[in-house]
Amino acid sequence: MKIYPWLDSTAAPVVGIIYALGEHCKVLNKLEDAGWVIDGTESVEMLEETYMYRYIAEGMLLPEPENLADSKAVAVYLRFRATKKSMKPQKIAVRIGYLPKESSYKKHIKKATTVKIRCCDMISGTTPARRFAAEVVDVPLKLTSNEYKKLSMELDLE
Repeated sequence: MKIYPWLDSTAAPVVGIIYALGEHCKVLNKLEDAGWVIDGTESVEMLEETYMYRYIAEGMLLPEPENLADSKAVAVYLRFRATKKSMKPQKIAVRIGYLPKESSYKKHIKKATTVKIRCCDMISGTTPARRFAAEVVDVPLKLTSNEYKKLSMELDLE
């Protein structure tokens, strides 16, 4: 009997977050001050003097063939929503980093692709220091039928 492996999607880390969001997440602070919040499911934990905000949010992968550092670069964008109805637009995408250079997912991303992003926003101390980490989850593998068929194997049930 011919069988095929189940293709679980795996997480891909987001790199370059400090470059994209600034030291101590200055860009996130400015977005929040302007009325923007991460558009996703949020949970909060407090560990000693650290607040840990975890999100599952919608994001987008966008190839950047014009990127001088890496023509195969794939930027990672996170969706934010407005906190006031008067704000236009109501949703925006903000670049938070890139897929790593060695990521195997990069070859499959040829156009803007919607994904889920797992984020952790940590604010600690009495003089707040902020760190932000993210990983792309549920990256679509986009195998062709022939590529998937090559992964088949025989299973002997006798």
